[in-house]
Amino acid sequence: MTLTGKQSPAAHAFANQGRPVFVQGGSTARKFWAITCTVGFGVFWFAGPFLVSELFGARELTLWPLVLTPLGFLVGTLGRIMMTRETA
Repeated sequence: MTLTGKQSPAAHAFANQGRPVFVQGGSTARKFWAITCTVGFGVFWFAGPFLVSELFGARELTLWPLVLTPLGFLVGTLGRIMMTRETA
């Protein structure tokens, strides 16, 4: 079945119509805080299971999960707060 000049294909509901928001770009400060948020929560989720494992006896207690888990959480939270302030 071929399309004639009068027929147009049906619009796809999930097609990218127009320019996406990320093409316009964002401020450098917002990008910095987004990366800070991602890195902070990444450290939190990496060190957190080690801390839980050490607290419940599967591993011996060491210092670095005790430091990195709350530090990662605080840095991630700070990055998230500052990122949302840049948006407003």
